Amino acid sequence: MNLAADLKTTAGYLLMLVLVPLIVVLGLTFINRNSKERLASRYGAQAVVWLGGLGVIIHELSHLITALLFGHRINDFRLLITNVPDDGGALGYVNHSWDKGNYYQFIGNALIGTAPVYGCAAVLILLTRWLVPAIYWWGLQTLGSVLDYPLAATAPASAPLHWGAVIIWALLSINITIGGFDLSNADLKNALPAAVTLYILVGVILFVLILLGKAALIQHVLIVLLAAFGMVMAVAICWSLLVNLIVRL
Repeated sequence: MNLAADLKTTAGYLLMLVLVPLIVVLGLTFINRNSKERLASRYGAQAVVWLGGLGVIIHELSHLITALLFGHRINDFRLLITNVPDDGGALGYVNHSWDKGNYYQFIGNALIGTAPVYGCAAVLILLTRWLVPAIYWWGLQTLGSVLDYPLAATAPASAPLHWGAVIIWALLSINITIGGFDLSNADLKNALPAAVTLYILVGVILFVLILLGKAALIQHVLIVLLAAFGMVMAVAICWSLLVNLIVRL
């Protein structure tokens, strides 16, 4: 048993699990927030509702569902506020409270605050798989080639591309990206204290699993999850940059 090697492996997996998604999400938050500010100042707040309303609904719904899963009390919520004044305001909110003596509810804050990332990513994956399977399988095969890891062994022999579906997919994914991938300062502030504790706990669990000889299984699960996440994040970043460029014109 090589303890130093196991610790190094655990640290590597934690970086894969935390650092890569964090950098991507913070980048998306910065770009999308800037795009929405420019949209609101030029065309009014209703433009933001139209361009990102679906994303806002998924964003707030992700908060709501995760808060319920962790036993938080829901005091009030609005999935989408359409009459936002042009000088600013929240497009939606979930007001929840929790028992500060309950460790399970405390840990939940980390996932509740970042839930829109997972919720929006999951919806984008399902939309891509359903509406444009050719792009979905091409993305997995491309990532598999880059990583030298078989990610799409079960890909169908042919996945035709229908341009009507491509247009619908593009419109929906742009809306989800602009409205959904924007963690508020409150989201980040509420998630941070619990996130530190959560990732220490995850690190301990990973280390124990590695000691038990499950490193190959952990690596497989992480690569598959991060590949799917990375694929839709690449799409989200492209849409975010495109919209930001257009609103600057």
